[in-house]
Amino acid sequence: MQYSSIAALILTVALLTGKPCFSGEIAPKPVVVKSIVLDGQKIAPGGAVAEIIGLRRDGDGFLSVRAAPSIKAAEIDRLDQGARVILATPDDWDAATFVGIIYAPAVRDDVPLMETCQIPEAPPYVDGPYTGPCRSGWVAKRFVQVLAD
Repeated sequence: MQYSSIAALILTVALLTGKPCFSGEIAPKPVVVKSIVLDGQKIAPGGAVAEIIGLRRDGDGFLSVRAAPSIKAAEIDRLDQGARVILATPDDWDAATFVGIIYAPAVRDDVPLMETCQIPEAPPYVDGPYTGPCRSGWVAKRFVQVLAD
C-alpha cells in the first residue's frame, strides 16, 4: 500500500469517527468551501487557484498536507514545489497560519483544476465540506501563493 493510500485510510477513519487515530494527534477537520457573498448574493466560488512556493532547497523538498490546521495533526500527503492547488478561502486571511487546500493527485494540463476537482466557477456554487473527487487537507499558509481568484 502506498504512503498516500495509508494516509487517506487514516484520515477517512478519523473523519468518520471524529477522533484522532494516534495519541496526541489533533482530530481531523474537513476543508470547507464557502462562496464569496456580496450584498447577500453568492458572486464567486469559494476557492482560488494557488501554487506551493518557498520550499527551501536544502530542506525536505516537500510540504506536508495535514488532516487539520496544526503541525500536530496527522500528515496525510506531501506536495512538491510548484504544485497547483485550490485555496479554500479562510474566514480571516491575516489571522490564518494554516489554510485549507484542494488538489488533484494527478494534474492534467488540458483540464482546469477547478473543473477537475468539481468546484463550479459559475452558479450554482457549492458550499460545505469538500468531499471530492480530489484530495483536501491543510498546509502552512506561508507556502501558498494565490495565482488567480
